Amino acid sequence: MAHRRQAILATVLILALAASLPAALSEPPCTDESCEVGEGYVNATVDINVTWNSVTGNLTIMLYEQGAPVTTANFIMLIATKFYDGCRFHRCIDDFVAQTGDPNSKDNNPYNDGSGGSSQTIPLEINETLTHIDGAVGMARGNDPNSASSQFYICDGPQHSLDGNYAVFGVVVAGLDIAKKIAACPTYGNKRPLLKDHPTDDITMTSLTYTAGRWVNATNATATQATARTFFSLNVVWALGAGGAAIGAALVVVGLVRIRRRRLRAAAQPVA
Repeated sequence: MAHRRQAILATVLILALAASLPAALSEPPCTDESCEVGEGYVNATVDINVTWNSVTGNLTIMLYEQGAPVTTANFIMLIATKFYDGCRFHRCIDDFVAQTGDPNSKDNNPYNDGSGGSSQTIPLEINETLTHIDGAVGMARGNDPNSASSQFYICDGPQHSLDGNYAVFGVVVAGLDIAKKIAACPTYGNKRPLLKDHPTDDITMTSLTYTAGRWVNATNATATQATARTFFSLNVVWALGAGGAAIGAALVVVGLVRIRRRRLRAAAQPVA
């Protein structure tokens, strides 16, 4: 009976090892946001769906929430209330800017485009580190520095002559080629002086989608990055260690069983 119990124990240990390895190797990869490589704050983004002559395109703007908190908060609020949906680009100048965000552009009267806004204004928010680089997004305003409300523009090329006078609150990170095409679109020009920079076609922002920013845990990100470059995860290493111990124990048990059997057979041999 003792021999049978030892054999059963050895078998159980080996089966436990076989079961532990596949479970560890099939451990799913980390998908939590804290597992991303990097650290600090990931800025919010806004996706703008644009329709132009039945052709659609998308722009993605990264917001400078920390550098321009007042301006970005106003922009996000207007997006949340669907204020911008249906607004058209009303001022386009090649190698300068493409401007939109006026609710007056939703009607069929192009002559009032550029004179409207939301129900509130915000103070001019200048940050010396946020300049008018290519693709920068800034707030349009009137003569009063604190008159910005809803209209904004996208820079077609660097426009540093605007630095210090207009608030930059974001930058295009995807679809800049579309923004440049809009800035270079056909306008009425000198044929209709009052609409000189107004597009002849309707270029409409059909929808804007806001994605909130988030903090990335630097410690977890670093740890995950290191783990991702290692073939075996900690769970697999633990399983291998446990499995190795199980195999060792099984071999010891088997060895002891064999030694005991040999001694019993030797004791049963007749004395010469």
